[in-house]
Amino acid sequence: MQTLSKLLLSIAISIGLLGILIRFTLSSAEPALWSSLVSILLSFSLSSVLLYLAISLIKAGLQSFRFRLLIRASDSAVPSLLHIYLVTVARNMFVDMLPARVGELSYIAMLNRGCRVRAESCVSSLAISFVFDLIALGILLLALLVVQIAGGHLQGWMIGAMGMLALLIVFLLVLLYPAVALLNRVIGARGWFRRGVLSRGRDLLIKIQQALEATRAAGITGQLTLLSVCVRVTKYVALYVLFIGVASVHYPEMTVSIARVLPALVSAEVGASLPVPAFMGFGTYEAGGMLALTVLGASASVSLMVMLAVHVISQIIDYGLGGVGFILFLFMTGTTAAVSGAGLRGNWKRWAPLFILIVLAALFMLYEVRAVKKRGTLRPPDQGLAVIPADTDMDQRLREIDGFIVWSSNRSGNHDIYLKSFPDGKMRQLTSHPHSEYFPRISPDGNRIVFARSHEPWVSQRNVFGWDVWLLDIDTGSERLVARNGNVPTWSEDGNSVYFQRNANQVVEHDLNSGTERVLYQSGVSVQVAPKTELQTPDVDASGRLAVTFRGTMRATAVVDPGGAVRQTGNGCQLTWGHDGSYLYKIDHGGRKENALYRIDAATHAIELWFDAPGDYSHEYFPKVANTGDVLVYGASSEGHEHDTADYEIFVWVIGEAEPVRITHHTGNDCWPDVFMRTPLR
Repeated sequence: MQTLSKLLLSIAISIGLLGILIRFTLSSAEPALWSSLVSILLSFSLSSVLLYLAISLIKAGLQSFRFRLLIRASDSAVPSLLHIYLVTVARNMFVDMLPARVGELSYIAMLNRGCRVRAESCVSSLAISFVFDLIALGILLLALLVVQIAGGHLQGWMIGAMGMLALLIVFLLVLLYPAVALLNRVIGARGWFRRGVLSRGRDLLIKIQQALEATRAAGITGQLTLLSVCVRVTKYVALYVLFIGVASVHYPEMTVSIARVLPALVSAEVGASLPVPAFMGFGTYEAGGMLALTVLGASASVSLMVMLAVHVISQIIDYGLGGVGFILFLFMTGTTAAVSGAGLRGNWKRWAPLFILIVLAALFMLYEVRAVKKRGTLRPPDQGLAVIPADTDMDQRLREIDGFIVWSSNRSGNHDIYLKSFPDGKMRQLTSHPHSEYFPRISPDGNRIVFARSHEPWVSQRNVFGWDVWLLDIDTGSERLVARNGNVPTWSEDGNSVYFQRNANQVVEHDLNSGTERVLYQSGVSVQVAPKTELQTPDVDASGRLAVTFRGTMRATAVVDPGGAVRQTGNGCQLTWGHDGSYLYKIDHGGRKENALYRIDAATHAIELWFDAPGDYSHEYFPKVANTGDVLVYGASSEGHEHDTADYEIFVWVIGEAEPVRITHHTGNDCWPDVFMRTPLR
């Protein structure tokens, strides 16, 4: 009963910690971390994970043989190999979970309480296996040094690490044998060690000494060394397989030989074993691996991503094995009692808080998972197919337009920028980068566009992090990077500056001539809202006023004066200034298919329904008025809402007319259009 209650408590704590880990990751100081990690985790090699699992099972078997060999040398009560195997996989889980190898105590507790192995045999077998693990590591490092010297790429720090390891092994061997015997002789001469608690401690120390001596006299040093080397080899081969499976997709330059990657894996393991209170070793493991990978020439950010992904996947597998092993051990050894219905009813005051805690932890985790989903889909949508329109003749109204539109479409496989000119109706692809691009905005002179390009091949447009701002010359096709970690860029009225969102809660101005940047608006600083409020699709007018959509801590659209005063304009999203600053427009609910376009008078703040498209494609989004003010482009879907996955089509609406004109005919995703007019329609 007591064991089961502790198990339920640990389940609640674990679920809650997973939720906290998700929240910590989403609010990380490195905003692009989440999108990069998710991209790697979604594209790892499944075969490498399965191979890692198989090798890990073999490694646990070798460890079990070694533990059983040590217990047999000092104890007549030798558990079955299956029981020791379950203890081993559970022990491996607890060692990873708790810092400074405190989890090793689980091995002693499970064997002593569950299998009736004497405490001294548990301690001696654990201590000796730990020393032989280090000896095996020393043998592998020595072999690695030879390989590095022969290959001409010796890493100097390895020599120092080898020397320190040798000193540690000698120290531990001295501690286990002469030191323990000497300590027994010293305390045996003290009378106050012969009574009470101190007497029991002295007796245990004597038994540990006897167990250590019995193990040394058993003549199993060769077998222990061979098994320990095999344990180390399988451990690092499994991690190398997983490392290659993670790195090969995004960072193929890191898929080098095991002799070059092994130092990183060893360094990561040492980092996780340091006496630092890090849950599951997160942080210390990555830091240790990064130090060695950067020696290979990898960047710090790439090293962090790969080691973090390897750590996450290996932890999921190892904790899964350990959890199953621990539960099976509890029931097979009878260390947990079956709970009857009457027992539960009779102790409802004891069990109810635990179940309530589990439910609350689960709800918290689900809430955090929902926050992840709000960052958009984790996989790119299908590129779709072209659709032949019923009427192939260009609408007469488009023949009157002298200009062009640009938009983002995934019809080529990922989101690229496209241009369609009028009145000739010709379409061409402006970008063909392997990463996603969206939110193109045309310069005031019509010669350039700025847009956002993702850090990874796929980042959902709902994820405000993980983007850079780029500039493209329409005629020459030349590109240049404007700003790192920027999103949803727009132009200043004179075309000399670009405004964009950074870190979700800032609006930054970048001077294209000097390259200097300054923060115009920041939540909690120059905008009178909570500091973590997201400033979505910011649009700055000629006088410096900001039209913005608030998300995160609140949901509203608003105009922010340069002084920071906020005037809300209701709900909805994508609030944008009109071409002359006399009005604003936004998307809000209330249309035929939920969405519609609303117009807001800048002086009186009066809001009116401006446009709600007829027909099936009436879920409007992404509105943008032309520089001349007489044409509007927008996206609309017949069903589906997600920005970058739903089947949106691009439409042109001559403002004031009843019917819009459909521009695109494709089942992929077309989004975020902009329009430039060389001459007004009227």
